[in-house]
Amino acid sequence: MTSLAEVFEHPALTTAAAELSSLRSAAGRLGVPDPVAALRRLDCAPSAIRTSASTVDAGSLVVTSAQEEFRAGVDRAETGGSTETFGTWADTVDGQYGAAVRAAAATAALGARIATHLDELAESAATEVRAIASAASASVAAVLTGDRSAEVVSDVSTACTAVLRTVSAKVASLSSLAEELEPLTSPAVELG
Repeated sequence: MTSLAEVFEHPALTTAAAELSSLRSAAGRLGVPDPVAALRRLDCAPSAIRTSASTVDAGSLVVTSAQEEFRAGVDRAETGGSTETFGTWADTVDGQYGAAVRAAAATAALGARIATHLDELAESAATEVRAIASAASASVAAVLTGDRSAEVVSDVSTACTAVLRTVSAKVASLSSLAEELEPLTSPAVELG
């Protein structure tokens, strides 16, 4: 029987899933939690996040250019004898441009940090779970050949539980990212 390889967004998790396939088969025979399914909780695409962050950063350059053009126009208008009201309005709009640029830059930087953090989490989780599977390989092989002795069943069950705990610990560490995202839930600039 051939099994299809599990494909994840993050390549390290795809590799880990392939190396956990025997442990997964043994877990299925014993009715213990699927270690590969646990990896889905960490699946991510840091490269897509980096691309989005770069797009936001590029967008901030466009806003910076527009702000510079606007400021130059305001300077020309103010030197032409415009009223003080126009200057006040122009300063407000210029400030909004500046706030938008700062918000875009901060968002892009945050996106890059998040992508790096997710990448590091996926890589470290993959390394850890592959080591867990490797350590249990003799017991996994025994279960797959029909051995149901207490020792091998315990080893496989312990390995699956260790994978679940590893993934859960990595997922729990994502709460710090959620805190960083909080400021992005409200508009960066209130246009008036």
